Amino acid sequence: MSSKCVALAAMVSASAWAGDFIDTRITFAIANSNVFVKPGETTPSEPGTGFGASRQNTQFYDNFNTRFTGFETLSNISLYKKSASFFEGFDAEAALNIVVANQPSGAITLFDNASFVKLNYRPAGWGAKEDIAMTGFPVSADRFRLGYAWKLSWGGDSSFTYNQGTGTSTTGRPAAVPGMKIQVTRDRWYAFVGAKTGLLLNNLVNVQERQYGVLFGGGIDLVPNRVRLEANGGYFMRGVVPSLAQQGIRAPVNAFGGSMQLSFFSDTILPSLDLRLYKNDPDVTQRFFKPETYNGGLTYQLSLEGSLLGQTLVDPDRFATTKIQPATALALQARFKYDFWRFYALGLYRTLSFIQFDVPGLPPYFDFSAGSTVKPELWLAIGGDRFFPAQHLTLGVVFGVQSPASVSAPRFDFGGTNPPPGLTGPRTVVVRDVNLFAILPANSQVVPIISVKGTFRLDISEYFALLGEVFYNHDENRVTFRDSTESISQPVYEQANQLGFNLVAQARF
Repeated sequence: MSSKCVALAAMVSASAWAGDFIDTRITFAIANSNVFVKPGETTPSEPGTGFGASRQNTQFYDNFNTRFTGFETLSNISLYKKSASFFEGFDAEAALNIVVANQPSGAITLFDNASFVKLNYRPAGWGAKEDIAMTGFPVSADRFRLGYAWKLSWGGDSSFTYNQGTGTSTTGRPAAVPGMKIQVTRDRWYAFVGAKTGLLLNNLVNVQERQYGVLFGGGIDLVPNRVRLEANGGYFMRGVVPSLAQQGIRAPVNAFGGSMQLSFFSDTILPSLDLRLYKNDPDVTQRFFKPETYNGGLTYQLSLEGSLLGQTLVDPDRFATTKIQPATALALQARFKYDFWRFYALGLYRTLSFIQFDVPGLPPYFDFSAGSTVKPELWLAIGGDRFFPAQHLTLGVVFGVQSPASVSAPRFDFGGTNPPPGLTGPRTVVVRDVNLFAILPANSQVVPIISVKGTFRLDISEYFALLGEVFYNHDENRVTFRDSTESISQPVYEQANQLGFNLVAQARF
């Protein structure tokens, strides 16, 4: 009898373990981001073909709706509980959500992934999916964000903590910021209001102060299950400008703005996984990374999203004063499916101030100086693929063109009284993403980037697949630094042609 009990306990433990680990990805990759170069010839350096892939193996149009590259080995642990209440109309739920991320060094990093407690109330006569819910995030409310596509989302943990060391965790991620949210959900509309609190160092008195953020929004189905209009906005306190505080001047930094999205769709649109709350609810069929389904006929999803933000930063042309720096972004997503074919188009426009919004500014806490030429990021990508059911094979191709964001200063006074030619004249800084810069050689201009990628996916089973990518980029904005004959490091152009590949075996469950 005792052996049967042990066996039963083991079976129960195994079942619970499998259900608690959701959105698990185990990835084995063989990759090279550029076969045309040798180690040390680029920044960052390409060490050569080997096991493992990183963000430099992705393209500007990849990962539009996620913070991850897709090459990580990671898992989300979700310990979830839901129960009826002692009071009529109420029920309660809670989840402890933890990301387990494997690092290249072999270490494992753990961080909270929006653990929550939630109290739901359904008034008499309301539908099964209608309620009033209060959600509390005791550690990190990062998944409670504003905006819709991940690339344009804002109001997360980094709204308070991106640039100040006191608000940065030892893992290099922004420190977690707790918060709460109250939402009313009805059949055709929803509305919410919420708040977050963070800690930032006040350099005037050298102590941490509580900072506050308010978030609000809602949405309505203009045509049920066909057309949806959504809008949200927020206001965030971001402490004081450190450089002015060191001079005894209190200059608060406040951020605010709003986002809106109009969607047309023939089937259900779900937010990206990075914006959804994890819960291994046995009553809900929630399969992450499930294989694509092809039901025949035409289906579509179209969305247009825009954001208009602003924040107070130092005016570099007027001593000890601040001004509001605007930031805007637009995104277009179009996805069509016809029988076994899929086609999509993605377009993105982001001002440099939007890219650097959470730093905040470039340089930090400063607006752009008068006379600077600031250009936005603008790109468009189109692609398609076809699924061959008998072979469980999907073949696809993607084309993209990008003009990266940049800022050009009228003068670049650096290099002493007799500077070499490489350190004189107007300079242009290319900003590919937040705090990811490249300083072009003198008198150089940004050139559009051309990209093409071929893909294949062979499904071995429901959860296991072999994936491959071969990509080519022509990018004349790539630079590295090399010492001149005067032993002064100067920017020089890298190889403009980039040919790389990713071969991946991946299990997802």
